[in-house]
Amino acid sequence: MHIYLMGWNWKHPDTLAIERPNGHFGLQVIVVRSKGRLVMGDKEYRVDKNTAFVVESCLPHCIYADGEEYADDWIRFSLDKEDNEFIESLNLEYNTPIKLKNDSISKLISAGTDIFNSDITVKNEMLNYILKAILCQLSEYKTSGTKKNRNYYDKALDKIKKDIYSNPSDDWSVPNIAEKLNISVSHFQRLYKKRFGVSCTNDVFISRMQYAKQLILQTDYPVKEIAYMCGYQNYEYFSRSFVKYACISPTQYREKFKEI
Repeated sequence: MHIYLMGWNWKHPDTLAIERPNGHFGLQVIVVRSKGRLVMGDKEYRVDKNTAFVVESCLPHCIYADGEEYADDWIRFSLDKEDNEFIESLNLEYNTPIKLKNDSISKLISAGTDIFNSDITVKNEMLNYILKAILCQLSEYKTSGTKKNRNYYDKALDKIKKDIYSNPSDDWSVPNIAEKLNISVSHFQRLYKKRFGVSCTNDVFISRMQYAKQLILQTDYPVKEIAYMCGYQNYEYFSRSFVKYACISPTQYREKFKEI
């Protein structure tokens, strides 16, 4: 896991309105320390202090103050392929409010922020342990509200999502997936979006970009070969997709982060 940014006890006026129609790259943990109104995908939540969200990558979301000064803690991070098994073992629920029992996660984020802003040689390893501790603690809490009713297709959808992230280079054709489930494309797309808050196409995109990032930083394969390894037959299309994901080209990404 790699932490990109983090903040502790960020305060905003009661007029706060942050709208992110394209979400943020990478997963997020948000701990709301005041009242707040948060929109995750197409669902809106009014929450009290000590409420957390684990937000999926690129999920459209908005954050608004709710009649008072707004404050939160937050972490933005990405996963490497080897982190998938750990994350799956936690059974986290994404994009929904998690009511916390105390401020222990805020204290961990406070400690992590100090380390993140330091020059400690082993800070990446230390941050990794802190992040894992935060995610493990979040997995222990029950999400607010009533237990979700499982759809007939939920088990199959869960497997599809897991397979997408385990094998990003496969040909993940939405019509082919829908055909295997014996449902229409439109029905599959509605079920997938309802289940995970993002489209299947978006998950395929993110899984391939995460895999590309891993190959770019951890191997010496030419970037054109990496494009094919990630399921892209056209390098120019892969490069445009990567720029959309990381804001810089694959070659620039390697030059900037390879030695970090």
